[in-house]
Amino acid sequence: MSRRTGSVLLGAVGVLLIGLAGFNFLVPPPVTSAPEQSAGALIGAAVGQVEVRRGGSARWLPVKVGEPLADGDEVRTGLFSEATIHLRGASSVTINPNTVFVVGEERVKRSSFELGEGQIVAAIPDEAGREYEFRSRGSEAVASAERGEFSLVTDGKGTVVVDSKRGAVKLRSKGKQVEVVKGKRSIVRPEQTPSDPLPVPASVALQVRWPARKTLKTKARIKGTTAAAAIVMVNGIQVRADGQGDFSLEVPLREGKNQLVVSSTDAAGNSVVQQSPEIVVDTRPPDLKVDAKGLWK
Repeated sequence: MSRRTGSVLLGAVGVLLIGLAGFNFLVPPPVTSAPEQSAGALIGAAVGQVEVRRGGSARWLPVKVGEPLADGDEVRTGLFSEATIHLRGASSVTINPNTVFVVGEERVKRSSFELGEGQIVAAIPDEAGREYEFRSRGSEAVASAERGEFSLVTDGKGTVVVDSKRGAVKLRSKGKQVEVVKGKRSIVRPEQTPSDPLPVPASVALQVRWPARKTLKTKARIKGTTAAAAIVMVNGIQVRADGQGDFSLEVPLREGKNQLVVSSTDAAGNSVVQQSPEIVVDTRPPDLKVDAKGLWK
């Protein structure tokens, strides 16, 4: 190769390198997307009938374990059903049967949620590093904690019950705040402030007003008194007691002999069962006997 040819090749290579450098300077490198953050809440377990309704949707769909949840998503459980939601910071919420739970906002140091109706149990480890706030539908009551374990119950009509199992929970409503420590309970009744915390009862009281022992009706109204916001079951039909512990529901009766079984379970899991006396339903018309002897004489 001649010296002239070598000089030409070196010049061409130099021009090419300069051109590539200019291209890299003018054209920015491709943008790589940052890895997605893990969901603030996801379904950890589901037993029985557990459904989710995505924010703004009218449809309830069966949940899937591991399914992420977003702000505004609602989770509901049916009778004898339960779900566990994993939250940030190794925290969790257990959703008890017949409960509606709404996922709320995720902020840097605070997570907020809403309990529509029913009962949840929140478990927050000491190292969670954030505050968890739970509102209750139909009430101004807000329960919040940075650590501990507590249950929250609401009837969706203004009654809220908080039991602390570990740590302390702040419960505020109507301008008053109380601290519910381990083994204590506070109740917010409709349009009222939180009650002063008292020890969680070791048992639950139940008083039932039974219907008449004999009746012509195939339905009976069962009324009674138990713990505030307790779950009352009458022959498989559920109702939640109000803020005063009063409950009332109508149950079907069949022809013949009937017996009613009433159970009450409070926020702490205390239960009591009562059985009714035998109730007899007789809807048959009375037998009519007409003695026509001598009628046509």
